[in-house]
Amino acid sequence: MKKKKNDRILIGILLIVFGGYLLATSILDKTGDIAYVKVRNTVLFSVDLRDGSFTPRKNEQVIMLEELPRVEKDGIYVNDIKLDTLEINKGIAVYENQYYIMGHLGIVVIEYKDSKVRVKEEFSPYNICSRQGFSDKNPIICLPNYVTIEFNQSETDVII
Repeated sequence: MKKKKNDRILIGILLIVFGGYLLATSILDKTGDIAYVKVRNTVLFSVDLRDGSFTPRKNEQVIMLEELPRVEKDGIYVNDIKLDTLEINKGIAVYENQYYIMGHLGIVVIEYKDSKVRVKEEFSPYNICSRQGFSDKNPIICLPNYVTIEFNQSETDVII
């Protein structure tokens, strides 16, 4: 009888400790303010997650699109005309809150929405990074395309 009472006390203490740990980690878990989009470990541009504004790398070519482009593996097309200016680690095409860059295997589409970013579309064998969804704290890694999205609060250092 005494053994069961001690077991219940121990289980109660463990539940309180575990609940406190979950509460503390959810309160202290901070999100990033800026997302850094890197290709081959070089920052191509950054997105401010507070307002969605983006800052390209110095002297980077930015193409502002007026209509939604069609995405093909070899590039993006506007009115059936291919934009030849995107190369791996060079050039950014922007349409509203979507950013088009060239990865190792093809175009990678990055979307900003509700203070988070995601890889909306990419060309890779398993499409793992586009299935990760939106994030504002955990890095997004598109290994076949050499594209990573890191956040300024991220403690992990991602190098491909």
